[in-house]
Amino acid sequence: MRKSYLFLSVVIIVLLGSCSKWTKKMEVVRDCTGVYLKKDSKDYKVCNESKLDAYETGTKITVDYDVLAECFGLIEQPVCLMYHEYESRIEVVRVKE
Repeated sequence: MRKSYLFLSVVIIVLLGSCSKWTKKMEVVRDCTGVYLKKDSKDYKVCNESKLDAYETGTKITVDYDVLAECFGLIEQPVCLMYHEYESRIEVVRVKE
């Protein structure tokens, strides 16, 4: 019985520690390569760009987001020949007004 409580405690700690959800105030950046959020001179590629359709470049917003290893969904064809360097890919969970 004691081992199962210990095991359950370890599992809960690991799950809570592995959450990658963040909340930050960031600036919207748009170019021909996609939509990015900028914080501390680092850009983060937004995988679900439609969540930010209402915001123009330069708008500062507070967002909850998850860090992703890859953007999932359809692979889009490149729109331009420009390369936009970014820190990581993110998925916007919620925009706080």
